[in-house]
Amino acid sequence: MIPSPDYRALDAALRDRGVELVTSPDAYARAHELPGWYAVFRELTPVSVWLPLAPATMPDTGELAALAAGLPPGAAVVKDWVKSRKYEWDTACFVPDLADTAHLTGVAEAFVRGQDEFLTGGVVLRAYEDFTGTEARVWWVRGEPVLVTPHPDTPEALAEPEIGADVRAAVAELDVAFVTTDLALRADGRWRVVEVGDGQVSDRAAGVAPELLLEPLLMP
Repeated sequence: MIPSPDYRALDAALRDRGVELVTSPDAYARAHELPGWYAVFRELTPVSVWLPLAPATMPDTGELAALAAGLPPGAAVVKDWVKSRKYEWDTACFVPDLADTAHLTGVAEAFVRGQDEFLTGGVVLRAYEDFTGTEARVWWVRGEPVLVTPHPDTPEALAEPEIGADVRAAVAELDVAFVTTDLALRADGRWRVVEVGDGQVSDRAAGVAPELLLEPLLMP
């Protein structure tokens, strides 16, 4: 993934050569980083709050407790503006009870240490929602869903998500030419947006032919 400042530098270098990117730096950050897309998808995704932090800067317990107060009581997950450490679920991602501020602090510190210089933006807390099955990745080109693929973490499992009018409206409001939305089925039967991403840096699941995306992207 290209960090937003590097993408901005790429845009400037290309403009010096007479080339204009389809996705502007502002649009890239809007799709790539949670604070950029969250307001548009607020009703469709888990409740989230965040604390800006520089890499290797540890949040203290008071800051985290104040942040957690913006979430419903119960469990949460810790991530930064673009990535989690879900493969370290118990130690650097999942918080069973936000009221246990000591445990919350330990998980957040483990996450920040693990991200090291790659921490992006700061620490995000997201309310935990119980999802069933696997995630599906929906690829959008100029506001239209052109392809549904498995999530790269589960390339063998293709879900068939319900793409509602509310998701379509949110993607249109985000106004980025090439984006992805990861959808998962919540235990109550509602499809939820787990993540939004810029399409340029979203992984394709193994076995998904690139021309399935290149063809709609290259259409006028």
